Amino acid sequence: MELTYRAWTEVDDVVWTMGRTLIFLDLSFNSIKTLPEDLGDLYQLKEINIACNHVENIPTSIGKLIKLQLFKANGNKIDEIPDEIGKCKSLKHLHLSENKIIGIPESISHCTRLETLLLQNNNIQSLPHELGTLPIKRIDLANNNKLEMIPGPMRSNSEVIIWILRENHENQMKLALVEKTNMDMFRLLNESRDGIKDIKKEIAGASQKRQDLLIEHSQLWGYFAAKAVFKKACTIS
Repeated sequence: MELTYRAWTEVDDVVWTMGRTLIFLDLSFNSIKTLPEDLGDLYQLKEINIACNHVENIPTSIGKLIKLQLFKANGNKIDEIPDEIGKCKSLKHLHLSENKIIGIPESISHCTRLETLLLQNNNIQSLPHELGTLPIKRIDLANNNKLEMIPGPMRSNSEVIIWILRENHENQMKLALVEKTNMDMFRLLNESRDGIKDIKKEIAGASQKRQDLLIEHSQLWGYFAAKAVFKKACTIS
């Protein structure tokens, strides 16, 4: 369904009733400001194009579109990508250039088929290193001036970006392993300390018991010695 250049400020409600049949939806070049949660009812949708509108938010119901392969939303006013994007398991192409996006959710790492990620002309400050695990062939980050992790002249070089992300991911994994090892060591150390305390208590208890036994032995020895002397005295008399 192609509904371009209609000067729409909102989508006709009848569109959201076509969940069983609608596979391609083109709403580009309108004046649409919002997309309702009804978007998630188009569960057969494979491609949606809302480029060049005034859309500010992507509805969280996009996570219901498990067949979605192309989401084109460049030239809007979007400032955030919902975590639910990670539920779009079939997503291959994500076009979000010319928006106001600050960051990408880590959940995007669940889009294991993602090949294209276009993010030029946004306000992106950082990227999740998990992007380095995806089969991305093309990624463009040009004109994101606050993105310090990628050198400015290389923000449109897909190979360099992917290499940086993969290196970042590997370093993060190594760091996580080191942190886990340190935590295990601290746990063992604390357990050892607790064990040493218990042993010291046992030693102290054993020492006290030994002392008590020595006293008891001394008292018994004195008793039998006195008894022996008394017996001998009785025999002589």
